[in-house]
Amino acid sequence: MKNNEYHIINEVFNARLEDQINGTLMIGYIYELDMPGKILQSTGFPYEPIQLSARQLTMKSVDKNHPFHIESVKNLVIALQNPIGVFSYGDKSKSQNVIVELQYGNKNFLVGVHFNTPNANCISVSNIRGLFPKDNCEWLNWIAQEKALYLNKKKIQKLIGIQGINHSEPTYLDLNLVAKIVKKI
Repeated sequence: MKNNEYHIINEVFNARLEDQINGTLMIGYIYELDMPGKILQSTGFPYEPIQLSARQLTMKSVDKNHPFHIESVKNLVIALQNPIGVFSYGDKSKSQNVIVELQYGNKNFLVGVHFNTPNANCISVSNIRGLFPKDNCEWLNWIAQEKALYLNKKKIQKLIGIQGINHSEPTYLDLNLVAKIVKKI
């Protein structure tokens, strides 16, 4: 798909997101995030529509473990198609975690996508079930755990540099090992 087509879908997403924020979005609304692009398909995303229910977005935004402001996911369509990294989550043919550039509280968003989920019309879709800001040190550690299916080398190296400045990193995160792995790709 051409980038400008994603921009059009992203504009519609942002407009409906604004409706949701204002309380004018129709009940039961399902966001359409289009089909996965080349990067997502290369990790095993099936070529089926990606969807997010407005109800799920609301539930995730008020979750006591990972609360965020709904407007933080503005431009999710573009961010999802241009991820920082994609990681296996259990069986990678059933679901994957995508780390995108959108942030809340200096944490990048994790987008958990489950595949081959029948929607209300019995059409198979990729359903976003997880959406929350994830500690960068946690998902950077997934690289050392060999869970990465795709990494944007430039974006990851930039984050490693930022994380390296923070001297309160958890002991389980070996940034040197992560940097070596990323350098090899």
